[in-house]
Amino acid sequence: MRANGEAADSPPPVRGEGGRRRGGVALHGNDAGPKMAAAGSGGAGGPGPGPRGRWGGCLWVRGVLLVLGGLPAGAGAAPVSLGTSPPCRHHVLSDTEVINKVHLKTNHVTKRDADGHLRIKTIYDQSIEELLPEKRYLVKNKLFPQAISYLEKTFQVRRPAGRILLSRQCATNQYLRKENDPHRYCTGECAVHTKCGPVIVPEEHLQQCRVCREGKWPCGAVGVLDPEGVRDADFVLYVGALATERCSHENIISYAAYCQQEAKMDRPIAGYANLCPNMISTQPQEFIGMLSTVKHEIIHALGFSAGLFAFYHDQDGNPLTSRSADGLPPFNYSLGLYQWSDKVVRKVERLWNVRDNKIVRHTVYLLVTPRVVEEARKHFNCPVLEGMELENQGGMGTELNHWEKRLLENEAMTGSHTQNRVLSRITLALMEDTGWYKANYSMAEKLDWGRGLGCEFVRKSCKFWIDQHRQRRQVPSPYCDTLRSNPLQLTCRQDQRAVAVCNLQRFPNPLPPEYQYFDELSGIPAEDLPYYGGAVEIADYCPFSQEFSWHLSGEYQRSSDCRILENQPELFKNYGAEQYGPHSVCLLQKSAFVMEQCERKLSYPDWGSGCYQVSCSPQGLKVWVQDTSYLCSRAGQVLPVRIQMNGWIHNGNLLCPSCWDFCEQCPPETDPPAANLTRALPLDLCSCSSSLVVTLWLLLGNLFPLLAGFLLCVWH
Repeated sequence: MRANGEAADSPPPVRGEGGRRRGGVALHGNDAGPKMAAAGSGGAGGPGPGPRGRWGGCLWVRGVLLVLGGLPAGAGAAPVSLGTSPPCRHHVLSDTEVINKVHLKTNHVTKRDADGHLRIKTIYDQSIEELLPEKRYLVKNKLFPQAISYLEKTFQVRRPAGRILLSRQCATNQYLRKENDPHRYCTGECAVHTKCGPVIVPEEHLQQCRVCREGKWPCGAVGVLDPEGVRDADFVLYVGALATERCSHENIISYAAYCQQEAKMDRPIAGYANLCPNMISTQPQEFIGMLSTVKHEIIHALGFSAGLFAFYHDQDGNPLTSRSADGLPPFNYSLGLYQWSDKVVRKVERLWNVRDNKIVRHTVYLLVTPRVVEEARKHFNCPVLEGMELENQGGMGTELNHWEKRLLENEAMTGSHTQNRVLSRITLALMEDTGWYKANYSMAEKLDWGRGLGCEFVRKSCKFWIDQHRQRRQVPSPYCDTLRSNPLQLTCRQDQRAVAVCNLQRFPNPLPPEYQYFDELSGIPAEDLPYYGGAVEIADYCPFSQEFSWHLSGEYQRSSDCRILENQPELFKNYGAEQYGPHSVCLLQKSAFVMEQCERKLSYPDWGSGCYQVSCSPQGLKVWVQDTSYLCSRAGQVLPVRIQMNGWIHNGNLLCPSCWDFCEQCPPETDPPAANLTRALPLDLCSCSSSLVVTLWLLLGNLFPLLAGFLLCVWH
């Protein structure tokens, strides 16, 4: 079958991760369109027998005629949940847990290739070996090898050292240093075990124990001599799966931090990553999320940490924060961190629009190192942007240790995992600005959120942005202002790679005045408006369209990511004739799709968008619904879809996206030909008139033996 184009074997893939930024889309009345009227009544169900209503088609089963009741047009929807992880609470180790100024011996034997990648040596703790076999295989053969491979290709150490030999911890946490001596000496005894976070460091990685008896000189080395240490590595990562107190009290997959820093440049040379054993999932659909989490945590250990800001260096190797007599930055006891200078992080006051036409002062902290400023200005298209905003909510461990989620929603180094995490050029710039690494920007992943939206987006509240777009009758993307309701009004994620729902919701208590953004919401009394905001607190309660997952009886069924083949709906629940897979994208629906079979009709209550394949052609963007292609002549064009699939006719209307969203080259937009607007396939799986005649004859055929038997009884 063909409509507005041609049938083909399969649509060719489009450009990998989207195209140009979408412009504002004008709203003209109700773009979603009215919901189709029900063709029957009763409960939910698939295309099978339903409650009795008006008569529909007919079916023979073992020679017995069955008359089927009409099926409901509104099938029940499965519950959905937004995929938001708890905020990452990056635990910066205390000054007694971190060892600074570790002396490293220069390796004179092997010279490092000047273009070599970062070298991370992974050491697995015994707790990893004690995991169930499938979990152990996942951690050692997939999760960490893939995460580390990516990071090694992305970063290069500016000043590589020789072999790594770590300092020992002291039994009393007290030590002395001697002038012109690179080592530290424990007062009393060295600790029995030296730990990196919760993981015990192997003895062969530790320097000889050095002590001062009774805290007096002379001091010296005791015990075994220095072992060889760790060769051919820039960073040693100790990986454990210990059921720690953090694992029992926090809903987290893993956590990580650095534990020792070298003397010359203060670069972290050792760190740990601990996986909470009960949170390790071997489900294939959860692997991408776990991999992203592991990358995120290792980057904390390598340099993106408030505990390391004071140790950053400029491109010439000079500290960006002045040092005290002991060679360390000043310590801020109220924060429990070494205090950075305003060359690294700066406090700024923003003018912040809130409800009732008020403007308040909003305090933000900006990371102001040179490459971060350059990349942030380019990303947002704001030449006067002072720096990249750090997270200001979420409590200790989330604040200051991540990018502000309101501005970089799905960037991998924001404070929670909501959807489609990517490591952007801005994070790579931060790692370069530590003074410790060079970044390979070809490894950066494309970040659509906030791209090119200007200074008003990045320097003002989301209320200002939403109000400005409302006045212009435009969609306030990437934010939204549609209340979550039942049934759901579906839309697309900002990058058009997943079906999404606006996460605007009611909270049990009024939001802080600083985050009350709405002067009006349809159907909501004015006194209730302070209770409404976006579901993600660390995004400053700004509402945005978010992907979700379907659940049935509390069990996870599938997510709304268009690119995951396993998310394909079941055959008789695929109302919109959707197609999930690596080359699928999210398209808006102008009306709810209806499945028809004779006089039976089914529709799904949650509608507004779906996943479909698209392809690029010289004529423009083509949308594929199963094996039928539809040509988009311009953005916003309505595509009437009518196809046959699995014995049902699927009717609906899709809205064309911009060709530039997915294609490198596009023809000028034109009005579609008249046939393109009205063409629909003249599909008819059964003729109602002929079906009725056949049905009557079949009824008579079944009744004739009964009538004959009755007459014989009367005759006798």
